[in-house]
Amino acid sequence: MKKQILSLAVSAIIADVAIAGHDDQNLVIEINRGLPQLETAIRETTTGVKASPVSDGGELLQSLTGVSAIRMGGRALDPVIRGQKETQLNILLDGGYIHGGCPNRMDPPTAYTSVDSYDRVTVIKGNRTVVYGGGGSGGTVLFERDWPMIDEKGYNVDLAGSYRGNFEQWELGADLVAGNDDGYIRFIAHEGESENYDDGNGNEVESKYDSQSNAILGGIRLGDNTTLQASFEKADEEDVLFPGAQMDSPYADAENSRIKLEHQFTKGALRQLKIEAYQSDVIHLMDNAKMTSPSSSDTDGLRIVVDANAAEIDWTFGADLQKNDRDAVAYMVSNGMSAFSQWPGVEIDQSGLFVEGEKSVGKDDVVKAGLRYDRIKASASRAGETFGMMMGAHTPLSQYTSYYGVTDTDSTENNVGGFASWTHRFNDQYTVETTLSRSVRTADATERYIAKNPMMGTDWIGNPQIDPEKHHQIEAVFASSGDNLNWSVTGWYNRVNDYILRYNTGSADLYKNVDAQLYGIEAEANYQLSDSLSLATALAWLKGKNKDDGTHLSRISPLELNTSLDYSKQQWKLGAEWKLVAEQNDVCLSSDACGGQDVRQTPGYGIVNLHGEYASKSGVVVAMGVDNLFDKAYTLHESRDYVLDSGPVQVTEPGQNIWVRLSAKF
Repeated sequence: MKKQILSLAVSAIIADVAIAGHDDQNLVIEINRGLPQLETAIRETTTGVKASPVSDGGELLQSLTGVSAIRMGGRALDPVIRGQKETQLNILLDGGYIHGGCPNRMDPPTAYTSVDSYDRVTVIKGNRTVVYGGGGSGGTVLFERDWPMIDEKGYNVDLAGSYRGNFEQWELGADLVAGNDDGYIRFIAHEGESENYDDGNGNEVESKYDSQSNAILGGIRLGDNTTLQASFEKADEEDVLFPGAQMDSPYADAENSRIKLEHQFTKGALRQLKIEAYQSDVIHLMDNAKMTSPSSSDTDGLRIVVDANAAEIDWTFGADLQKNDRDAVAYMVSNGMSAFSQWPGVEIDQSGLFVEGEKSVGKDDVVKAGLRYDRIKASASRAGETFGMMMGAHTPLSQYTSYYGVTDTDSTENNVGGFASWTHRFNDQYTVETTLSRSVRTADATERYIAKNPMMGTDWIGNPQIDPEKHHQIEAVFASSGDNLNWSVTGWYNRVNDYILRYNTGSADLYKNVDAQLYGIEAEANYQLSDSLSLATALAWLKGKNKDDGTHLSRISPLELNTSLDYSKQQWKLGAEWKLVAEQNDVCLSSDACGGQDVRQTPGYGIVNLHGEYASKSGVVVAMGVDNLFDKAYTLHESRDYVLDSGPVQVTEPGQNIWVRLSAKF
C-alpha cells in the first residue's frame, strides 16, 4: 500500500467524518456516516483541497468550505472557521497542543506544521466531540501521524519540492522510514524560504521568511496488542516579516516531544486504551525599530482515553490535563529598559473529564452524545512587578485595576459542555442529521493578562476576571448521495452567552463579555459528468451579531462561492477553480462606536486558479499551475492592516502566481 502524503478529513457533509486521502494517483474523499448497512460513498475530486503548494497548515485549511484565514504576512495564516478563531478552535499537532509564543498571533499552532509531514488532517466543524479538550466551539483540527505502512523492502522514501514564482518561494521535504510491523524509525525534514510577493496591483508586500523543521519518530510493538510510539520535533522560523503586526519576528523556535501508548483488549467490554503525553516549548522574538519583545510559551499535557462497548453502546471516556506557562516583556531598543509586559508570568492549568457514547437504533438511525467537565485555574505571578520607566512605570495589576476595577488576578472556573446528535437515513439516498451542543471556551492568556504600556500609544489591557464563553449551537444537515450527484446543505445557529469581545475605546483595546449570535449556511454539490470529468460547487454564508447593542461582530467572512471543474484520466489530472467572494459591508470598525477590529468594508472579488498533474508509473509526480490567473488585486476581509504615510493599508493577497511541485516515492 502506498503511503498517503496527505489526507484531509472534513465533517462537511454529515456528522461523522469525511476523509480525503491524497496520493500519487488520485484524491479520494470517503464519507462514512456511521450508519449500519450503509455503503461508503467514494468519489474522486479535488473540490475544496488546495492544489498549489502551501507554506503551512493555515494556508491549507483556508481552501475549505466555511474556513477562512487572517493574514499578517506571507506565512502563519491564522484559521477562521464559521466566524470563530484563535482559541475558539482546538488545534492539535500529532496529539498535543502547542500554544504560540506571540501575544499578537504571529505564530498560531498551524504555523508549526509542515503539511507534507503529516499523514492525515481532520477538520471537525462545530462542537461534535468532547474528546480533544474543552471549548472548541468553532471546531477541532487534528494534524495526525500514523504508524507507517512500510513496503516489503523494509523502507519507504518520500521526497517533495515546490516553487512559487511570485514569492520566489521554494520548499523541500523528505520523509524516510525504515522497519516493519514490529517497529520503525522515521525521519522527517522540511526547509522553506520565501522572498516578498507582489499583489495584483504590483505592490510589494513584505512576506519573507526562512523555515526549517526536523523530526525523529519511532515505534515498537511491545506485544500482539500493545504499541509504544515517541517523537521529537524541532521547528525554527527566522526573519519572518509581518506588515500586519507592524513588527517582525527574527526567530520563533518550537520543540515538541510526544509519547503514545496504545493497547487493544481482546476480551470483555474494554476495546482500547490510549495514553498520550506531550510537551511543547516555544521561544519567540518580535521587534521593530523602537522595541524588542522576547517571549516564551511552555505547554505540558496528558490524555488518557478508553474505548469500550457495553449495553450495545460504543463508549469513549477519559481524562486530560494541560498546563501552559507564558512570559513576555517588551524592551526599548534605545536603552534596553522594560516598557511593558504582554504576559506577566501567566499560568493556565486545565483538567478535564469526558465521556461519549454512540448507539445504532435500528438500521436507519444513530444517536450520539457526549459530556465534558473542565476545571480551569489562571494566574499571573508577575502582575505586581513594575515595568516601564519614569512617568510610565506601572504594574500590570495597576492597569487591570484602572480599567476594570480588578484587584485579584487569580481565577477558577468549573465548565460543563456536551452535545447530542441524531442521524436518520430516509433511504439509500437521503440522510439527515441534527446536533445540539454546549461548549465553554475559557479566555486565553492575552485576553486575560496582556498589559501594554499607556506610554506606548494605544493601551491593550486584558481582563483577568473575564467570564468564559458559553456557546449553545444547533445544526442540521440534509445530504443526498447518488450515483452521479452528491450534495449537502448545512444550517447552523450559535447563541453565545458571555462572548469575549475585544473593543477599542479610542485610547485602549479592552475586553468585555457580551451576548452574541452567529449563524450560517453551507452547501456543497459534486456532479460526475463522465468517468473522467466532474463539476463541483460549494457555498458558505454566515452572519455575526453583538446582541447587546445590535452591531456586527468583527472579522466575519463574506459570502463565498467556489466552483471547480476537474478532469482525471489514467495518469493525468487537470483542474480549474473559480472563486467568487462578495463584498463585506457588515463591519465593526475601530473608529465606530462599537470599537471593533475590522479594518474596512472590503470589496468583492473573483479569481481563477488552474492546475495540472502527471503521475508516472515510477512514482514521480509533476504538478504545475497558476493561482490568480488574471492577477486580480484582492484582500481577505479578515486580514490585518499596517500603517503607511497615506494611512492604514490592509495586507493584500498575492497576485498571479505560477507554481510547480515535484514529488517522488522510492
